[in-house]
Order: sequence, then structure tokens, then C-alpha cells
Amino acid sequence: MRGIKNFKPKLFTNFNLVDAVPDDNFYKILLANIKLDFIRDSTKECYSHTGRPSLDPVVFFKILLIGYLENKCSDRAVERMIQNRLDLRLFIGYDIDEPVPDHSTICKTRKRIPQEIFEEVFNYVLGLCIDSGLVAGHTQSVDSAYINANASLDRMEEIKLAQRDPQEYLNDIRMQDLPEDITPEDMLARAKRNERDLARFKEQRQKKYTKQDGGKNHKKNRRRFFSHATHRSKTDPDARVAKKSGKPRMLCYTSTISVDSQINVITNITAEYASHKDSQILISHTNKTLGNLSQRKLNCEILLADAGFSSGENYKHLEDQEIEAFIPLHGTYQTHRDKFKYDGRRRAFICPQGQVLKPRYTKHNDGRKQVAYTSSKKICNYCPMRKECANSKGVKVIMSTMYKAYYERMLKRLKSKRGKDSYALRMQTVEPVFGSLQQYYGLRKMNTRGIKSANKVMLMAASAFNLKKWVKKHLKWTINTFLELIYTEEHHRSIIPIKSLSYESNYSGMINPMKSLL
Repeated sequence: MRGIKNFKPKLFTNFNLVDAVPDDNFYKILLANIKLDFIRDSTKECYSHTGRPSLDPVVFFKILLIGYLENKCSDRAVERMIQNRLDLRLFIGYDIDEPVPDHSTICKTRKRIPQEIFEEVFNYVLGLCIDSGLVAGHTQSVDSAYINANASLDRMEEIKLAQRDPQEYLNDIRMQDLPEDITPEDMLARAKRNERDLARFKEQRQKKYTKQDGGKNHKKNRRRFFSHATHRSKTDPDARVAKKSGKPRMLCYTSTISVDSQINVITNITAEYASHKDSQILISHTNKTLGNLSQRKLNCEILLADAGFSSGENYKHLEDQEIEAFIPLHGTYQTHRDKFKYDGRRRAFICPQGQVLKPRYTKHNDGRKQVAYTSSKKICNYCPMRKECANSKGVKVIMSTMYKAYYERMLKRLKSKRGKDSYALRMQTVEPVFGSLQQYYGLRKMNTRGIKSANKVMLMAASAFNLKKWVKKHLKWTINTFLELIYTEEHHRSIIPIKSLSYESNYSGMINPMKSLL
């Protein structure tokens, strides 16, 4: 017969939260296997010894992990979810009748705790993965991607050169696409070019959009020629304007990660200004990755990256660190110059007539140090091709990078069998990790503002990613050990044959936690 359920709330009830959550629940397993008590000692200096008790920092970090494990980008959404789920209440240690922490408390605590504590949590989770054998450390893949900032282009304001600190402006230009040894004269010339370009863009927009074209309504759809050197966001000053081919400009941060090639565990992640080139980030990022691995006595021997990280300074730094790198050369590099062939053994250019052009001196070209390869004037005076290639001084000069030897060694390495295989290995190592972080771990868009807060968000997202991998590996090892124990004790009695052991057996209380993760 049909049943009818009548709900009548009880005034008093005997309820145990631990018994209400199943043993195979992910968060109940996680609660029993990780210890975050070290956070309380690390955050002592962040709180006063007087006043009202604040949110427990261990509870705070557990709430953050819940948000990224559940792909919730909003603190309000995480608060609502914890209110409605028993397993999450058990994980953070709040009983069913206790009010969960408010979203505003979570936001304020994130600002209070410094970035170094977030790095400690990330290193703790990374240490769990290393101790479990999930990280080999031998091969690291590096890549970067844009993460949308919590700001809008509609709230941009123009910054005139006369209204800002000249040194700050020059620093922004330097970090955009120029090396550290650029001269002040080159910096000033580039700043003036940016102002002229902005004025020209304004003039074009005023001429193009008139009342006959639709007036103000049509003008709203115009292209926006924003640059981080000329505009900044009012809501998030650390966000930078970036642009991808075929897509409009956007305000974002750059997320740079290092991924171990064994089972794709993240070994380092940082938030950078979107105006910085990848080639300028690689050295500092690599040093931090090596530091994380060296703490657990692991050494990196091979580094994989795409062409965006290509530069002579990076090649030299990696060779000095005794790291074999596979980084494709940028498209602007040329080994030979027209009919002048480069001889790597002599480290010189050879002209069609057989003359050897050796490096003579270094010169600054647009802020970059270059080496001048020059010919001998005595030989050029009697050359039939003198009028075609010699300059006004009667010699042939070829300007090339001072790191040409490093470029040539990298080019030779990439043409080998290992170099060709490295491209596929990098694609299947770091690319899926970025896709998972953006789609399943709350990195679609920043819910905070500022470069420091962006670093905190990325560190916690990476910690959640690594933590799930560690739980899967840890539980797989646990169930294998348990099955071996059962087999050892019961084999001689023939009570429980190992082949007939299932999740519905008497040992389901121990095996069920692994069921959803294997």
C-alpha cells in the first residue's frame, strides 16, 4: 500500500554527528589522515593575546580547502554549503547546532594571515605527496596561463606620465618586455612612444565614430586600446591588461606552475603580474621550485617549457644549475644571416668568400646587450661583393645575441630524439593540470583582489589538487596492506578466501572508504 510520511520536528533528540556521516565519506577519511595543528603555532604573531576569540586558523584553512575541493569560488557559497552538509561540519569540527563561520569572517581572516602561512600549508601537502612516492622530482614541466581578475575594464582610469612617479612608470615598462640592464635613455624613449600611440588611438576613435554611425550607442562597442602602462584599474590596481590573439583585452593575473612528470603533482605555483613576460618569470620560479624539492632531498635534472620562456639568460641560468632544459627557441632567433653561415666550432660567421667574422665588441641595442661580429677591412677592400654587404666604414657588421652559444646548444638538443619527445611529455603533464584547476578547483576567476591575495588563492587551489591525489594514493596503499593482512591471518583457516572478499563483507567498514576513490 502507499505510504505517507508526516514530518514532525522533535523538541529533543539524541544525535551524533560522527555516526551520521558514513565511513566511506571523503572528508571523514581526510579528517583522520591529515594534521594541520602546526598552523596554530605559525599564526601566533597574527593575533593578539587579548580580546574575543577569533576563528580557529585550522578551521579557516579547512574551509578554504573545502571551497577548492568543491569548486566553489565564493565565500558565501562555501558558507551555505557547510550549513547544509553534515560531512563538511564534521570536517571543520562544528556540530549540527553550532553556527558556521560567516563569509565576512573568512574574508577578513584571509587578509590577516600572511602569504608565508599559505606557502607552509602548500609545502605540507607537497611533503605528504613526496613521502608517499608521488613525486620523483627528476623532470619538471613549467607553464603559465591567464586567470581573470576580480575587476572590470569599465572601471579603468588613465594615468598620465606627469601624474605618476617616473621611477614607478619606468619599472612598469621594464617588467613589461625589457631586461634589467636597459639604459634610462631607452626607457624614456619607450615612454614617449607609448604616449604618442595612445594619442593616435584616441584620434582614430574620434574620427571613426560619428553621429552618422550611430553616435554614443555605437561608440560603446569600439575597440579598447588599454595598456597597463597608461591605464590601471580602480578596483584592483595589481591587475594588468592582457590580450590573447583573437580575444579582447582583459584584466587578469598570470598563474605559473611547475608540475612533476610522474603523476602530475604541482611542485610550485605563483601569481605574477600579467604584464610580465614568461621569460622574465622563469628564473625566479625555477629557483623556488628547486627550493621546494631540495627540502625533501629531491633534485631536478630536466625542465620542460614552451617557447614563451625562451631567452638567453634563462638558458645560461639553467646550464649553470646543471639542469637539462628543453625550451623551444623563439621565432625571431636566426642561426644564419642570409648568405653568412654561423660556425659553432669557431663561434663566428663565415661570409660567402670565406672570411671569418669574429665577435669584436658588445653594444646596447634597445636596452639589450648584443655582440658585433665584424669583418676585416683589409680583406673587404678586395672583395667583389664589397658594395653589397659592407657598410660606410668598409666592413660587414652582424649584430647577434651574446648568448648565441646557449641558443645553438638548445637548438641541437631540441632536434634530438629526447627533444622531440619532451614536447609531448610537457603537453600531457602541465596542460591537463591547468585545465583541472580552472574547471574543477575554483580558478576560473579570482574572488579576491591584490597580488598577495591572488597568490593565496592559487596556493590553496594547488594544495587541494595535490591533496586529492595524495588521498587516492594513500587509500590505495591502505587497502592493499589490509588485504595482505587478511590474507596472512585467514589463509590458513580458509574462513575468508581472498578472491571472495568484497565491499559487502564483514570488513566493509574498513574497505568502503576506498571504494569511491579507487
